[in-house]
Amino acid sequence: MPGEKAPTLILVEPSGARRPIPVVHTPISIGRRPESDIHLRDSRVSRQHAIIRAEDGHYLVEDCRSRHGTYVNGERVEESRELQPNDRIDFGVPDSYTLIFVTEEESLEELLQRVDTPPNPDAVSQQLRKLNLFLEVGRTLHAGLALTDVLTLVVDTCLDITGSERGFLLLPDARGRLECHIGRDLNKRTLTCAEADLSYPAIQQVLERGREVIVDRVRPVGKLVGREARQSPQPAIICLPLHRTPAAASLDTTDAGTPGNILGVIYLDNQQGAQPFAKLDRQILRSLAQEAATLVENANLFSAARAKERLDQELAIARSIQQRLLPREPRPCNFLQLAYLSIPCREVGGDYYDAIELPDKRLALVIADVCGKGVSAALLSATLQGALEAGLQWGQGVAGVAGHLNRYLRQHTETNIFATLFFGVLNPDGRFEYVNAGHVPPFWLRGERVESLAAENVPLGLYEPEQYRAKEIRLVPGDLLVLYTDGIMDATNSRGEAYGRERLKLLAASFHSDPLPTVSQAVLKDVRDFTQDALQEDDISLLLARFGPTKPSLPSDPDGTGA
Repeated sequence: MPGEKAPTLILVEPSGARRPIPVVHTPISIGRRPESDIHLRDSRVSRQHAIIRAEDGHYLVEDCRSRHGTYVNGERVEESRELQPNDRIDFGVPDSYTLIFVTEEESLEELLQRVDTPPNPDAVSQQLRKLNLFLEVGRTLHAGLALTDVLTLVVDTCLDITGSERGFLLLPDARGRLECHIGRDLNKRTLTCAEADLSYPAIQQVLERGREVIVDRVRPVGKLVGREARQSPQPAIICLPLHRTPAAASLDTTDAGTPGNILGVIYLDNQQGAQPFAKLDRQILRSLAQEAATLVENANLFSAARAKERLDQELAIARSIQQRLLPREPRPCNFLQLAYLSIPCREVGGDYYDAIELPDKRLALVIADVCGKGVSAALLSATLQGALEAGLQWGQGVAGVAGHLNRYLRQHTETNIFATLFFGVLNPDGRFEYVNAGHVPPFWLRGERVESLAAENVPLGLYEPEQYRAKEIRLVPGDLLVLYTDGIMDATNSRGEAYGRERLKLLAASFHSDPLPTVSQAVLKDVRDFTQDALQEDDISLLLARFGPTKPSLPSDPDGTGA
């Protein structure tokens, strides 16, 4: 490092805030790239704008062929320029970042000379009064007052500092459009939003530039009155943006000074024209706007956290209700063994499965998959479950029940909502009549033979077919039915490969004679091994049914991962 003591760069941000950057190494890269040593969040600055380097005991600034150029004390740097104490470095665009080169040898007197000195004792008194107003706002922030009360104080203080006649705080509504939130006059009287006869061009400039806008002369201009613009004389105007905090803004991809980083606007106007503003006035106004922005942002974050908390509670209730609607343990049946498995990809899912007892010792096996995910799919799944059970209890055949369900969904849901469904009625003698309405074909295993019960009907809710067609097979003791949803075969690993239907068929065949809880857990383990617990995009459900006398067995889901 040249010299005994390293210099410091003072970064002056567009908001007026300053922070020191010690020169601990060179070269120092400056630009819009996030990896730059000095990152300038301004879309007008080049990605690699300039560098500062040490050479023979001196420090030089070099322009990196930037679009708008690099300037030292107002003079453009053609190639490089040696830096002197207190040199000011700009980047060719107005209202952007500035760097001040400061050496350790700079005296306290020199530093004090760079601070604005009031021209007379009255100015000193005025500045002290304004600083006291700002400190009063700071104390109020910690007094536990309501958000509206504190923001009202901020607007009142802005009016007091500027001498403006009216002040308004504009915040976005639910659609993101700025609306009047607080209105005050210089006598601290509340103004209604109907009185907010505001200048749209001035507000638009603030949103585009991300900086305060001061209009100090009266001239005709288009104004925003309610939702319509008209021409009328414009008073002197001061508009201040409420910027998001840097931590929150860093989560957004927009550059500083763009509308994506502006939470609202403080709008002040005066029919008598604007007063001249010293640097201290601007700094206080910017600080007040930043305090207001912090309050608004904290309130928004708190509201979002409360809303998420309520949503989480509602989802927990929905999940509890859905779990009660789905069978957890196999229904006792003297001619059929059952096992279930269900893993929703979200808190609640759109898969539905069941084994429903019917008269004459018959049993209906059902599995369905509603399009979509989350709460909407879960609600439709529950609706489908109720309508199916009602249709079966009325004694309709499986084809008639499918037609009833299709009409029900078409009458009570939107046109783009549908569900795939496989269900059949099993008699004690092994006769199994079923309908496959667009569902992934279940497997029918007998020894080493595996057949698919293919889909020969359209999904429910799409359109009205002439009729749904039923088919019939006859099971013998030992036959195994594997009913599942497409979440199993569509489960993907980190390489984007799908688990696949063929892999499930081979696995089921290899465990054909094992107890059904063993089979269901083998499927779950194989899917997890394949995906390596990667996040899945669809619900996973499995229903296993083996025809023949039942035997005592463990619960189908001993580790609690099933339904």
